[in-house]
Amino acid sequence: MTCDMTYDVKIRKAHNEDEVAIEVLMSTYFLDIEGTEVDDFIVATIDGRIIGAACLETGKFPEVHSIAVHPNHRGKGIGRLLLDALVSDLSGEKFLFARTTSPVFFEKAGFIRLDDSEKREIWDDCAQCNRFNTCKQSVLRLEIKDNTRY
Repeated sequence: MTCDMTYDVKIRKAHNEDEVAIEVLMSTYFLDIEGTEVDDFIVATIDGRIIGAACLETGKFPEVHSIAVHPNHRGKGIGRLLLDALVSDLSGEKFLFARTTSPVFFEKAGFIRLDDSEKREIWDDCAQCNRFNTCKQSVLRLEIKDNTRY
């Protein structure tokens, strides 16, 4: 997979030896990856170096748990490549959800923002959260058609 003609980006499943690089990348954006395993992630690489990572959580429904691209490589379509790879791995799902404080990225990728009240209906942890009324996370949904974003 490639995104920008000056880059040769490869998307692959994460390996155990990628764990530290993923942790460092996610910590750059203060993303919580507690409870995830390295093999839950996919990574974007250039010349073998990890420049992006994403994790899909598949519980009651699929949700983008974490997604990040190294600051030096943002705005080049790498986040979209990671999203496309996550979607292509979903089978028989109609929607992909995301909870985020950065909704613009997801909206540009075709997600639609849902009303905050839907967080309580969709996520048990939101329904029980004592900070629900001050929560800064937006909830978004992407319709999946034939394992694509379109």
